[in-house]
Amino acid sequence: MSERLLRMAVVALLTAVGPGFDPGSASSQDWRTVTSARQLWGTEPVKVRIEYGAGRLEVGSAAKGTLYRMETRYDQNQVAPLSTFSEESRTLHLGIRSREGRRGKGSTNGSRASVALTREVPIDLDLDFGAGEAKIDLGGLRLQRVDLSTGASETKVRFDQPNPIRATLIQINAGAADLEVRGLGNAHADRIEFSGGVGSTVLDFSGAWQGHAAASVRMGIGSVVLRLPRSLGIRVDRSSFLTSFDAAGLVRRDGSYFSTNWGSARNRLTIDVEAALGSIEIDWVD
Repeated sequence: MSERLLRMAVVALLTAVGPGFDPGSASSQDWRTVTSARQLWGTEPVKVRIEYGAGRLEVGSAAKGTLYRMETRYDQNQVAPLSTFSEESRTLHLGIRSREGRRGKGSTNGSRASVALTREVPIDLDLDFGAGEAKIDLGGLRLQRVDLSTGASETKVRFDQPNPIRATLIQINAGAADLEVRGLGNAHADRIEFSGGVGSTVLDFSGAWQGHAAASVRMGIGSVVLRLPRSLGIRVDRSSFLTSFDAAGLVRRDGSYFSTNWGSARNRLTIDVEAALGSIEIDWVD
């Protein structure tokens, strides 16, 4: 087991049990609900950065002709909504930030935001979510690249519809989190990278596969379930310490694990797994 994985697990565990943010008493809170939106102009790619410290976050797709629409409920004594767009760099920045200019955490009790993004132009998405509950539906968005980070949270990510373009990278970093990602085959990504500290993770690779892909799974302490389509050619390279590995349906050969259809499958997925402490389970889906 690598020292890097141990350090990652310890940091995530300390984050989960460390002192939390005190949003103050109810009497010091002043709740506001604000909606902002912007029309879509041009067909060039857009860089989107979403920062949301704590609360409930939902991300989905916007109506035709709309670059984004965001509705957020927040305590204005603690944070302020953020929505800026640079015409020159075509960069969209959304979320909340503290009154001091840093990313605002706020209270997980009552804070919420709903963000809808365009399906009409390519997107380079960078999403940073702290604590709380997140439901992120990226299905149908034209994703070039995704970088998603989440802290102490319950997060569900879905790719319910195929990505109309090819993504170079889907990168997901989770701290102390319960994370479920569904439909990764619809992401149409060349590479998928997951890094987790502490928690339970489900990575579902079902979807409308087009071509081959590579994935890496790095887990500190916790469980990982890999849901793999039976029609997909699978190779798993494993490096782990005190981790159980359920290799049902795979054949070990030359130090790696292969599905029986590896040689004949139209689409293939190679997964490099490294885990410190916990379990790795494979669940085959039709």
